[in-house]
Amino acid sequence: MQAQSTTKTKFCRADGSPRRVLYAEDQASSRVVTTAMLERMGFCVHAVEDGELALNAARSSNFDVILLDIEMPVMDGVTAARSIRAELEHCAGTPILALSAFLADSTEDTIWRDAFDSALPKPANGNELRRAMVDALAHKDAKSIVVPVKPTVAEIVNALRGGVPAGVWTKLVETAAEEMRHLANGLFASLESRDYETADICSYGLKGLALNFGAPKVAVLAEDISVTHRHRIFVEIDAWQSEV
Repeated sequence: MQAQSTTKTKFCRADGSPRRVLYAEDQASSRVVTTAMLERMGFCVHAVEDGELALNAARSSNFDVILLDIEMPVMDGVTAARSIRAELEHCAGTPILALSAFLADSTEDTIWRDAFDSALPKPANGNELRRAMVDALAHKDAKSIVVPVKPTVAEIVNALRGGVPAGVWTKLVETAAEEMRHLANGLFASLESRDYETADICSYGLKGLALNFGAPKVAVLAEDISVTHRHRIFVEIDAWQSEV
């Protein structure tokens, strides 16, 4: 009984809820068997028949691990994994495992390494599956601690706006925009006079101010310092001020 409790805990979230697995496999028999093994380990499994269904499921929900067969109709596993990586920001830290005898025998093959974190043999036995899930979750948990989630521009602006009265916020935006323009003028004047040390100081200050106030386009232009950006950077400052 004690061993069973330990196993269950290993595959639970901090709040005690089961970890969620997205599993795509077109062969019904393999899907039933592997799903049963995962559920016995304590996972909550969402099983689908092809890569397109897996991509749609990943779009609408969060999973702790994604397990994809490679050869499937409609959309194969490699295409699905690459689409998830490219399109879904909330899946950036989600381990994606390939299920294929061929890939398990060729773990250095670049055909899959850009899309998958690891490969499992097909069919995978219980021990192989358990070991792969333990490794995947350990990697996911480590990444979630080390790599902070970057706030979106909307979150930055809302956090700032929510902390001050409306009139103060309007004045704050006006002051920030004025300071951005001042720094931008200083940046371009320094570039024209070839005072690159001052240009770097203005660039650094403008980038930091823009990021703090949720103006990423201004920050990008401030970092890529060039006199050709003179008009663009002021347009982006005006656009930011009107939006917030």
